[in-house]
Amino acid sequence: MAHGELSESEFRDPPLAARPSALWSWMNGHVDHGQITHELEEMKAKGMRGAIIWDIGVLIDPEKIIPAGPAFLGPESLASIHHAMDEAERLGLELGLFASSSWNAGGDWIEAEDGSKALRWSEVKAEGPSRFSGVLPLPEGIVAEKREVAVVAVREGEPDRIRLDDRLGAEGTLEWEVPEGSWRILRFVSGNTGERLNCPSENSDGRVIDHLSREATDAHFKHMLDALARGRDGYGPLKVLMLDSYEVRPVTDWTPDFVEEFTERYGYDPVPWLPVLAGVTVGEGDLGDRFLHDYRKLVSDLLVEDHFARARELLHERGLLLLAEGGHGGHARVDPLKALGAADIPMGEFWNHRKNWVTKEAASAAHIYGKTLVNAESFTGWQHWQDGPATYKRLFDIALCAGLNQVSFHTFAHQPPGSGLPGVAYHAGEHFNVNQSWWDVAGPMLADMSRSCHLLQQGQFVADVAVYYGDNAPNLVPPRRIAPTVKPRWGEGYCLHCGKPEPVDLSSLGYGHDYDYVNEEVILERMRVEDGRIVLPDGMNYRLLVLPDREAISPAVLRKIGALVEAGATVVGPKPERSNSLSGYPECDAGVREGAGRIWGDCDGETVKRHRFGKGEVVWNVPLDEVLAGMKVRPDFEVEDFDNSGREIDYIHRETAVEDIYLVANTTLEPQRFAARFRVQADRVPSFWRAEDGTVAPCFHYEVGDGFVRMPLDLAPASSIFVVFAEGAARDHCVQIEGPDGGIEITGLEGAELKARVREGGTYRFKTAQGRNGEMVVGDVPPDRGLTGPWTLSFPPDRGAPASVELAKLIDWTSSEDPGVRYFSGTATYQTVVPLTAADLSTPGPIFLDLGEVKEVARVSSTRAWQGVF
Repeated sequence: MAHGELSESEFRDPPLAARPSALWSWMNGHVDHGQITHELEEMKAKGMRGAIIWDIGVLIDPEKIIPAGPAFLGPESLASIHHAMDEAERLGLELGLFASSSWNAGGDWIEAEDGSKALRWSEVKAEGPSRFSGVLPLPEGIVAEKREVAVVAVREGEPDRIRLDDRLGAEGTLEWEVPEGSWRILRFVSGNTGERLNCPSENSDGRVIDHLSREATDAHFKHMLDALARGRDGYGPLKVLMLDSYEVRPVTDWTPDFVEEFTERYGYDPVPWLPVLAGVTVGEGDLGDRFLHDYRKLVSDLLVEDHFARARELLHERGLLLLAEGGHGGHARVDPLKALGAADIPMGEFWNHRKNWVTKEAASAAHIYGKTLVNAESFTGWQHWQDGPATYKRLFDIALCAGLNQVSFHTFAHQPPGSGLPGVAYHAGEHFNVNQSWWDVAGPMLADMSRSCHLLQQGQFVADVAVYYGDNAPNLVPPRRIAPTVKPRWGEGYCLHCGKPEPVDLSSLGYGHDYDYVNEEVILERMRVEDGRIVLPDGMNYRLLVLPDREAISPAVLRKIGALVEAGATVVGPKPERSNSLSGYPECDAGVREGAGRIWGDCDGETVKRHRFGKGEVVWNVPLDEVLAGMKVRPDFEVEDFDNSGREIDYIHRETAVEDIYLVANTTLEPQRFAARFRVQADRVPSFWRAEDGTVAPCFHYEVGDGFVRMPLDLAPASSIFVVFAEGAARDHCVQIEGPDGGIEITGLEGAELKARVREGGTYRFKTAQGRNGEMVVGDVPPDRGLTGPWTLSFPPDRGAPASVELAKLIDWTSSEDPGVRYFSGTATYQTVVPLTAADLSTPGPIFLDLGEVKEVARVSSTRAWQGVF
C-alpha cells in the first residue's frame, strides 16, 4: 500500500541503496576465493547491500599470523577482486573499492613527478652593508623532484622584501651586495615529501600522490580503472571507488604550477609573501594573515578541483561514482563542504565510545549540493567484540538525527581458512563479520537500519537556518552530538570532535530548529530568494541565513548577501568591516565598507538591531530563536514534560510533496514518556512506521492545533519511532485521556471505543476529535510472575565449555564457578518451562515475556507441551 510517495512494501523490504554495506578489510591482501563467496552469500542472507573492498596492511600482528598477500592490483589481486565482482553480481549485491591499498590515493605505480609535494625553505642571516658570498643550504626534507621556487631577502623590522632568484647560482651559491640592516635570506625549494601510503598490505607500498595536481590524479585513477577493467566487459556490480579521510601529514602544500595559479586567481604575485609561510613578518598590520588566507584557500581549491572533482569526473567516464570522506577528519586542508560536495556520495564518520563524529558535515554537504545519500564510516572504535546491537542502536539513532541515511560498517574483516575464532581483525572498528558470535541473528538489526535509512532517503531535509561558516580553509562543521558515553573534552563554543572554535555561535537557536552549514560556493552559485525563503536549485530552503561573528568577509559573498536581502531574505550577523583577502587591497576594504553600509544601514547591534534593505532585513545581536519567533516560525519539533537541553530526545524531519517524515529517538538508557509537538499541516494524518519490524499502524491519540500536532509518545530505552504525517481523511481519534497514573498506550479506536494495553487497572475517560466522550473500566492487571527455573544452559561443542549445565536459578554465565562456563564466548541457550493455566490461555490479549537486561542479542523460541488437564 502506498502513502503518497511512501510505499509500505518498500518500507518492509527496502531497496539496495538503503541497506548497510561494510568496509571489507582484506588483511595484508591475503584472501581465499571460497571464503569470499561465503561472506558475500552471508551478506546477502542477512540483508546487506554488499561491501567496499579494502586492501589493507596489518598494524598489530606480532606473531605474523596473517600471511603477506599479493601486490594490490597485481594479477593475483585482480583475480580476487574480479572473483568478488562475479559473485556479487550473481547475488545481486553492490561492491565498492578503496582507491588505494590503505589510504590515501597512491600506489607503487606513482612516479616521482606525481608524488606528494611540499614547499620547504632554508635560512641564513646577513648584516649590511656588506657583500654576501656563500651557499644557501638546500632545505631539509627534500627527497626528489627538486625545483627552485624563489630566494627572498627580508629586512628585519621592516616591510622591505628583495627577490634574489636571478642571483642564485649552481649548488645554491649566492653573490649579493647586502644593504644596510639585518637581513634574513630564505631559499624556497619545492620537492617530494616522500610520503607513502599509510598502512598498505605488505607487498603494496607506494607513493602518495600530489593531491593538488590534476595530472597526478589522472595517473592514479586511470591506472586503477584500467587495471580493474582488464579482460572484462565493464565494472558490473562495482559501483563506487572510495577516498578515505585526508590523512596526508601536515606540510606546506605545493604543486609545480602553484605560483601561476595563485597569480591568476588572486591578481598578485605570491612570491614576495612566501616568507610569511616561514613565520617571517612581511608587510604591516594583517597583510601577512591575508596572504595566508589566500594561500590556504588556493590549497583547498586545488585539492577539491584537481583531486576530488577530477576523480569524480574520471569515474563518471567509466560509469562509476565517487564516495569520499572529504571533511575535517584526518589532516584536512579544505573547505570541507566544497570537498564533500564534489563527491557523488558525501561520507562522514561516527565512532563508538569516541569523540570522532563528522556526520552533520557530510549531511550538510549533501543537502546544499543536491545529493540524496549521506554515508558514514559507522561504529568505528576500539571496542573490538565488546558491544553489539543495543549499543549500535543508540549511536545509529544519533547519527540518523544528524543526517545519516546510508551505513558502511567499520569493519567487516575477511576470514580466510585458518583464521580461527573470533578471527583476524583490523586494529580498529566494531568487528562485524561472519565470525561475530551473534552473526546468525544480525538480520533484524540490519533490517531496522535498512528501513530507517530508506525513509530518510525520501524527500528533502527540513531546516529553518542556513549557517555560513565563512570562506576560510581549512574549516569545519561541528557535530550536533557525539557518542553519549564520551564526556566532551572542550567547553561550550568548541567543536566536540576536534576542539577548534566553532565557526558560528548557534547556542541561541534552540533545540527545535534544524540547520545546514553552507559555504561560499553555495551562496554564490546556488542561492536565490522566493517568497522570503532562501532557496537552492534542488528545493532545499531556509528562513534565515546566519553569518559568522567576524569583521572580515569575502567581497563576493557580501555582494550576494546584499542581493539576497534586497530580494527578501533575512540575514543575521554583524556588519562586515573589511575583506579577508590581499586580493585587490586596499580598495577591497573600501568596497566592503561601502557595501555593508548600504545593507546594514544604521544597524550597529547595540542601539539599532534591525535594518530593512529592499524586501528583506538584516538583524544583528538578536537571539536566533527570537528572530524566528518574530517571523512566526515556531519550532519544528518540541518535547513537553522532559528536560531536553541535551537533545536526548532527538529528531530529524524530512518531507515529500505530500508527507512529513519525522524520526523521534530516545537516546537515553531509560524508558521515556513525553508529549511531542510536530510542525505539520492540519490536513496531514499521523501514522507510526516501526523500523524494527516493518509495520505501519495508525495513530489514534493526537491533538491538532494551530500549525502543529501534539501526541504522547512512549519510547523504550535506546529506541526510536517514525511518525509519518500524510494527506488523507482522519478517522475519529482520541484527543484527551484521563485515568490512573501510568496511562495507556493506544493501539486502536473504533468509534468511541478504545482498545488499549494498560499498565494498571482503573477507570479511563476519553474524548475524541468528533466530540464523543466515553470511559473504559479496566480490571486488575495480573501481577508479574517470575520464572524461577530450574534452567538448562547449553553450549556448542568443541568450544571449551561443557555440553550443558543445570542452574537452580537464572544467572549470567560469566558468574559461574566453572571456568569452561565462565570464560565461554559465543552463543549459548537458556531453557526452562513456563507453566500456564487454562485461565492464562483463555484470557484475551498477549502474554508478555520480560527478558530483563539482555546483552547483546537474544532469540526467543517456544514449544507447547500439554501436560495434564487444565
